[in-house]
Amino acid sequence: MIRLICSDIDGTLVPDGSRNINPEVFEVIGRLHERGIHFAICSGRAQSSILGLFEPVREKIFIISLGGAMIGTCHRTLFQWAMPGDDLDEMIRQGRRIPGCELELDGVAHSYLETKNEEFKSWILNGYGTDIEMVEDLTRVRDQIVMLSMYHSGHQAATVFRDFMETWQDRYKVGTAGAMWLDVQRKDTNKGRAVAYLQESLGITPEETMVFGDQRNDVEMMRQAYHSYAVENAVDEVKEAARFVTGRCDEDGVLKVLKRVLAGEEAFR
Repeated sequence: MIRLICSDIDGTLVPDGSRNINPEVFEVIGRLHERGIHFAICSGRAQSSILGLFEPVREKIFIISLGGAMIGTCHRTLFQWAMPGDDLDEMIRQGRRIPGCELELDGVAHSYLETKNEEFKSWILNGYGTDIEMVEDLTRVRDQIVMLSMYHSGHQAATVFRDFMETWQDRYKVGTAGAMWLDVQRKDTNKGRAVAYLQESLGITPEETMVFGDQRNDVEMMRQAYHSYAVENAVDEVKEAARFVTGRCDEDGVLKVLKRVLAGEEAFR
């Protein structure tokens, strides 16, 4: 019996950085909720972005945001894993020295940008729908920071940020999230840990859990559920970690499986 379903957003439910979600997803989440099946959005996005995208069902979902660094509902934060502040300023300064790099800080209260790039700012505000506070200097932000994100438009994040990763990967979790983003968090932060925390709080086992993802930051989440699905467009590491594969994000692969759950079919087992 499925009692908890967790899904990534970008590359899994929608194309990266998009808000074009099939409205039928909201109907299905509502019906799952009526049957007592918990639904959690588990994304690298900030909580404000998730709440904006899932406005029709915001009262019916759990929110695992920022790659597993925060767990909450639309009403309150239940738990967060904040980064130590000692190294953050140096990370910001190093990021500024990378040509074409944009930086975003995600905290408990807000997300923060210091960019002068209006196109990038507009994309974050309107594409991701993130609640952004503009600041002159990210090193002066006074908030509990749970993630530093670095963006480069060249679609070569693993190459552009290689030196940065080599500098910090022994002390922090540093990894690409798609072709344009690099995320930095506490080493013990990941989606799998957050899902495990939610499972323990709700008294739900991995055998009663279903998850969906596409990127490397979804691998730990795959290991936390028996019913683990990679979408067809997922990277190889996710397909190897998952037990099952469903259709692409632009073919509503996740939605098709959710409908089978509602129909009571056993095909997903």
